Amino acid sequence: MFQQDPNNSTEDRKRINLILSLMYGLMGEVSPKLRAAAVEEKDNVIILYFYFDGEISEEDSESSQCVGTEVIADFPEHKIDVRVERLDYPGLIPSIGELVYKRREP
Repeated sequence: MFQQDPNNSTEDRKRINLILSLMYGLMGEVSPKLRAAAVEEKDNVIILYFYFDGEISEEDSESSQCVGTEVIADFPEHKIDVRVERLDYPGLIPSIGELVYKRREP
């Protein structure tokens, strides 16, 4: 059985839960054009960042919103802000929030 580490703060557990929630939400929603996905929480708002290579299709945009729905279901006391951005390779992935997914690139 899992033992909670008493040294883990509430903020650490919340951060870990956000990361796991986004990982779970991404299952079945990652397209080849998705370069990276990140998450952060500010003032009771969960912000999801999706960075796509090339033009963002309607399907990719809807898929990002579906991931947001999965994540917010785990945190009903929060609001959600899903940000979908075009960031063509080799542009650098911003260091914002917790990077949860990054595709393999040359």
